[in-house]
Amino acid sequence: MNLIVKDGIVITMDKERRIIEDGAVVIEGNKIVDVDKTHKIEEKYNISEYELIDASGMAVLPGFVNTHAHMYQNFMKGWHDDLPLKEWCDFVLFPVVKYAKTFEENGFNEFFYYSNMLAAIEAIRSGITTMLNFGAAKETTLRVFDEIGMRGIMGITLADKWIPEELIRPTDEVLRDVQSIIDKWHNSRNGRLKVMYAPSTPFICTQEFLQKIKEHSEKTGVPITIHTSETRYEVKLIKDETGMRPIEYLDKIGFLGKNVLAVHCVWVNDNEINLLAKHDVKVSHNPKSNMRLASGIAPIVKMRQKGITIGLATDGAASNDNLDMIETMRAAAFLAKVSTLRAGSLVGKDVLEMATIEGARAVFMENEIGSLEPGKKADVILIDLRKPHLQPVCNVINTIVYVASACDVNTVIIDGKIIMKDRKILTVDENRILETVKEKFEPALKEIYNQTLSMEKVVESEDIQIE
Repeated sequence: MNLIVKDGIVITMDKERRIIEDGAVVIEGNKIVDVDKTHKIEEKYNISEYELIDASGMAVLPGFVNTHAHMYQNFMKGWHDDLPLKEWCDFVLFPVVKYAKTFEENGFNEFFYYSNMLAAIEAIRSGITTMLNFGAAKETTLRVFDEIGMRGIMGITLADKWIPEELIRPTDEVLRDVQSIIDKWHNSRNGRLKVMYAPSTPFICTQEFLQKIKEHSEKTGVPITIHTSETRYEVKLIKDETGMRPIEYLDKIGFLGKNVLAVHCVWVNDNEINLLAKHDVKVSHNPKSNMRLASGIAPIVKMRQKGITIGLATDGAASNDNLDMIETMRAAAFLAKVSTLRAGSLVGKDVLEMATIEGARAVFMENEIGSLEPGKKADVILIDLRKPHLQPVCNVINTIVYVASACDVNTVIIDGKIIMKDRKILTVDENRILETVKEKFEPALKEIYNQTLSMEKVVESEDIQIE
């Protein structure tokens, strides 16, 4: 499909961070071939040969990159909002995962299919064109990405510790299974679908397992993502076990490197920030989840000062309650301002970079996506500015970051294909999906939720002191 998006305010996010008033983007196949003023594009191209998208009154920008999510959690929105991470897992995640496993059949899981499909629909409606999903339903999730047309990265959850003994399998067997997924799916669909190794956290994986994963990553060229330093509880646990803080421990065992995306990094000290910078580790910042679970505020201003690549993420909807990347940008900016007591510590253009080109760099795809420039994949979104709550527009970037919301995203193009137009998803039957969710899953989920209300909650002290 050849497209020209014309007459919009084009926010390129290229090296010069050009903003082109009355601009146009030319798309041929799945690539961007030109970005310029509309009148110049009309002079250079025979526009009758292209499908035209009128972007009058709209901002045209790169699709958002969500660097960390747990898509199946879209079935758990609005659950317990009074629990820190460890207890939240006990009362929210584990009961639902146990139920979800009853749907497993021949590598396909209907529960994960529909929960992930809901997440994909919501993400696209929020302008997210690339999603890194951290989970266990490998082929089911990749099938969802494939069907809806999203640019998807499947982070395959790996663990060999702190999980039920019957679930622990020999390391070589697990990594052979991962290799089979890599062989089948990685860089498939013209590069739109990818895979990553996703060891859950340092305290849920043995040292030997982490080192094996690192070794396989170096051999295959497939990157790694890992949760780390999310809570004080985790830091104390690892320090008690190893005598080191999490990032120091990962450095000592040779795990850190430029092929690693570390998720959260809330409780990192100056030495750990220096280690992240030294090894060119990327960081996924999840501000709303960190607030929801009272985990803390990641020192991303310090990290950025050290040159660390920071991408933005929603995390799973059970610890955020939505997949709105615009709201995530606003939350990231506000948290940085209040935590540093400096209003200029993180501004609109900074968080837009984190949601686009920096996010692309965080998932190792900066040469493919993240900006609107010739040669890059055609992942483009249109945000409708012709609304009372968005007018007048004096600074278009700040209007998007601080004033807009997901419902203002009008059109989404992924890999050169129109996935959403005028707020309507074109690739899947949204009504059928919603009806199936309501009929098949909602009654059981309500029952599980009500059961958790009666469970005795023993919340460990959140006032954990770490040095």
